[in-house]
Amino acid sequence: MVRKTVVMDEDLARDLDLFARKEARDFSGALRYTARIGLLAVENPDLTIQEIKDILEAKAEYEEGRTSELDPRAI
Repeated sequence: MVRKTVVMDEDLARDLDLFARKEARDFSGALRYTARIGLLAVENPDLTIQEIKDILEAKAEYEEGRTSELDPRAI
């Protein structure tokens, strides 16, 4: 992991701190998470934030082996 100094507006820092507490994350974790979501949103303007979050959740579940084969007949 790389350490960087980030200068941000005080209001943004307060908002991020509140988000971190709501999500049970530390400040750095909240900053990394929101930056990742933001970058993905910029790269994929056709997706909603919720769709991006769902994709990240599904990816994490897949990487942990918590997925199963989809039965096409069940659709």
